[in-house]
Amino acid sequence: MVLASSVLLLGAWAGFGESIKTESLRQYADAIGFGVGSNIQRRFWDRDPGFKPTLAREFNHAVSIVFMKFTQPERGKFDLDSIDDDMLFAKTHNMKLFGATLIYRNDTSPDWLNFGRITCGGWSAKELDQIMKEQIQTLVRRGGDTYYAWEVVNEPLAPGKNGCWSRVLGQDEMIAKAFQYAREANPRALLVLNDTFGQAGVDKERTDEFFALIQRVKKLGGPIDVAGCEMHLEAQQLHANYVEEFKYFLQQAKAAGVQAQVTEMDVYQGPAGAVADPYQNQKKIFYDVVHTCLQDSNCTSFTVWGIKDGLTWLRTQKDLPDANPVLFDDGYGKKPAYYGVLEALKQGRQVH
Repeated sequence: MVLASSVLLLGAWAGFGESIKTESLRQYADAIGFGVGSNIQRRFWDRDPGFKPTLAREFNHAVSIVFMKFTQPERGKFDLDSIDDDMLFAKTHNMKLFGATLIYRNDTSPDWLNFGRITCGGWSAKELDQIMKEQIQTLVRRGGDTYYAWEVVNEPLAPGKNGCWSRVLGQDEMIAKAFQYAREANPRALLVLNDTFGQAGVDKERTDEFFALIQRVKKLGGPIDVAGCEMHLEAQQLHANYVEEFKYFLQQAKAAGVQAQVTEMDVYQGPAGAVADPYQNQKKIFYDVVHTCLQDSNCTSFTVWGIKDGLTWLRTQKDLPDANPVLFDDGYGKKPAYYGVLEALKQGRQVH
């Protein structure tokens, strides 16, 4: 067993002494060449004075949201200001960006595509293929090497798959072409196919379906580099074997010849009384996932979905006003969950 780094474990919310106060997730992740990230929540980061400093101090990469409805609001007229702003922040703080996402659902597409109509806007396959190519290559070229990875297609197994993109172009064929266009635009970037696998763990049936899709797309010439795993977990639903489920995902990624990344993670602690010691339990779940990822050299990155509890999508979009699912509390205090991730990073990679 090779131990990349080893220090005493932390077990308290506030830490111990001045030396611990200066510690960050990023310093330990950088030391072992591992990615730790969070998403850029543009609605908040200019209004919340703690957002940017925390993002820069704790993480070595950030998720940059590049939905087509924002980046090409009118046909042929691109708005790339947000990409440029994210690149400036990343360069200033020596970070890398993860672009999410190039092809997604109908509701992330601009109005001019008319994807809300049953006819999918009446586009022919040839026309829509050209639109997809131009969108992907414009963004990927603009991002250059500051964007180390692109989530080319997101949640292809969700209900409706990828909406009109897959209806008009054919799902497997659309995904293969999207990855080919991204590769042409930047041969150095990692290209990610991402999906979600349930709130109770990493569903095995869904995992098998996902990797069967990856194999089909690769046979069509789609250059997939990374299998992305969302882990929006709910503590009161969590399977007892959630670690083994995640290990199975990692095994399937290795067998498919692609890297694995935890692309979105949060843990709803559960309603009051549903889980014993909910925040210590949340700490254990975060530790287990990051530790398991670090045991596999093919698992290269972990991203927590949100900086602080007060800005979580579970409160703003999912009607869970009591949700405290990430690493920092409303005032940027480090929660037990933070120390769970820190503990795993300090232990480093222990690869057999």
